Amino acid sequence: MLDALKHRGTLRRVESIDQEKSGAVILGCLSHEGTTEEIARTSTTSVVMNGSFYEIQAEVSARHVLRQVNALSASEAIREVTREVGGFAGLVGQRDGFFAFRDVNGLKPLYFGHSPRLTAFASERKALWRVGLKHPQAVAPGSEVSLTRKRMMKSPIVQFSRPRERKITFQQASASLRRLLSTSMRRITRRAGKVCVAFSGGLDSALTAAMAKSAGVEIEAVSVGLAGSSEIATVEKFANQLGLHITIETFPVDSVEKYVRKLLWLIEEPNMMKLTVAIPLHWATMVAARCGYEVMLCGQGSDELYGGYNKYVNTLRLRGRQALSDQLYSSVIESSTVNYERDDQATSPFPVELRTPFADPDLIKFSLTIPSEFKVKDGNDVTRKWVLRDVARNVGVPEDIAWRRKKAIQHGTGVEKAVIKLAKSNGLRPEEYLSKTFQEVRMMESIP
Repeated sequence: MLDALKHRGTLRRVESIDQEKSGAVILGCLSHEGTTEEIARTSTTSVVMNGSFYEIQAEVSARHVLRQVNALSASEAIREVTREVGGFAGLVGQRDGFFAFRDVNGLKPLYFGHSPRLTAFASERKALWRVGLKHPQAVAPGSEVSLTRKRMMKSPIVQFSRPRERKITFQQASASLRRLLSTSMRRITRRAGKVCVAFSGGLDSALTAAMAKSAGVEIEAVSVGLAGSSEIATVEKFANQLGLHITIETFPVDSVEKYVRKLLWLIEEPNMMKLTVAIPLHWATMVAARCGYEVMLCGQGSDELYGGYNKYVNTLRLRGRQALSDQLYSSVIESSTVNYERDDQATSPFPVELRTPFADPDLIKFSLTIPSEFKVKDGNDVTRKWVLRDVARNVGVPEDIAWRRKKAIQHGTGVEKAVIKLAKSNGLRPEEYLSKTFQEVRMMESIP
């Protein structure tokens, strides 16, 4: 299994705990050079972690869980640590049981598979495929899976409930949202080391950068795209307006085929939207790693909270405000499978942790109660995200950025258009080309 995941790091460690009558619990982890070891153990318990608790030193994440397990029972400890703010997935092995858990947003992926002789957990499905577990399931965000000799149990611990909208003014919503974003930014950067922001010149990345500067973080911008792509011409201007030093790197169009193969293997599914977001994110993380950054901030999660996509306009027009509120809530709940698992896997070959201020649990709980008319207006609303744009204006984001229409990363970087052209040059529709390529790379033993 670790061989299947060797792109996630060159340092490996394995611990085993013999179990009477039922075999053994074996835990392993991989880490990149220069990053912290993510495993801790006593004579009876081993803990392995992927990710971190933002308000606890990164180097003690696994030890923090281990201390909690030693002070409480394993299930009680997991219930405590799953409520911590962070992006993490963890495994706890003991002689009498095995436990898996995940943060409430599902920022870090965790899958499991089961057969009569083996139950296994991994950060990527390819590790489970390698040992014959063909149909992995995801551990649900904010939940625990416990495994003993007698049974397996799946238990929710902390999740986002469907709230009612608040009766507040637009100005009250904006002011509260600004305070919560400030708190979230302090949390995710407090122990972050050297920080950059994945910068597209759009609302989300500009606001993320501005909030980081307001929190006193020394931050630089990283921007990527295909040579000649539309965003490359504007990001330097916008970075200068925000007072950011920026590193820009362009990639040749003829490199796209290589990255299609590589990213399909990493994200493990031939999905056009996921692939064309994953490629520029992979590029940005590669550049960030080369520049020595330990954490890269991004604006992921904003569109689902504040109605950034045109599909929300269509829902409002065709089905009304209640349907829009329901869709926004569903989008937040589904973010782990739609966004975050892809993002972790796309960036996994590099020692850079991706963090977003929009995944803070307190921020999400409040944002879900903001009236939908503060997010998407009636009619053909091409602006959207009104309350977030007001926050941006109030923290000093220039007007031309704060009110700029959304342009998806796959469009602005030119990646989607390039993939469509590549498919056409192979005489295939995009979905046919991706499916064919995925079947070619799916079972490769290492990253193409």
